[in-house]
Amino acid sequence: MNNQSSYNRWSWIVALILALILLWMLLTGRGPSSDCCATPATVASVEEVMPAAVTETCSFSASNTDFTSNEACASLAWLTKSDELKSYLLGDLSVGGDDKSVVLTGTVDSEDIKTQTVQQLQTFFGPDLSVDNQITVKTAEPVAMMPPPAAKLYFESGKTALPNDTDTLIAPIIEWMNAHPSAIAVLSGFHDSRGNPKANEELAYSRAKAAQAALIAGGVDVMRIEFVKPESVDGGDLNEARRVEVSIK
Repeated sequence: MNNQSSYNRWSWIVALILALILLWMLLTGRGPSSDCCATPATVASVEEVMPAAVTETCSFSASNTDFTSNEACASLAWLTKSDELKSYLLGDLSVGGDDKSVVLTGTVDSEDIKTQTVQQLQTFFGPDLSVDNQITVKTAEPVAMMPPPAAKLYFESGKTALPNDTDTLIAPIIEWMNAHPSAIAVLSGFHDSRGNPKANEELAYSRAKAAQAALIAGGVDVMRIEFVKPESVDGGDLNEARRVEVSIK
């Protein structure tokens, strides 16, 4: 009888201990997991996992030697006229864009060519497509300015009066001199080798002085006019022996 009582007592003690242990596990989160009995998560569909397909947009580019476009441009009416498009793109001009707007780049020689090219492309693409004109015009190389050639003034035999066409002949000289303050006018008198050399030189010098007066009348400062020693002309055309040359240095 005592054995039976002892057995019952220990059974209650063990049961109580187990109950306390189970309670402790439940309170501390160390109890049996409920995952085994939970409803399984729904597996995402392929459509939810895969991103939606991106729609391709029209894109093209062209130069005078090449044209490329993607499939999204296939419906464009002007696509079949790519050779005509290339004909407008002279030199290094190129165009690229989509079905709504394009950008035109490159260089041309003048503003007229720039304007004409833009007008041609606007007509080609139509009014619904905008053309962004980024063409640049080449800077013209400065033209090297050269002074006018020497003016030759032919005098009558033995005379010092200026010829009638003097003003016309020296007009370019005067214009250049007035535009270039550092320029110097040079007067060279010529004479015939016949007769008295001294008198011939004096005649040539007097003719050169007459040419000097014409330059001064045109606004050229006397300090910017030089004389060279008269030269003798032997043989040939006697008119060449009665001239004064007005040149610039």
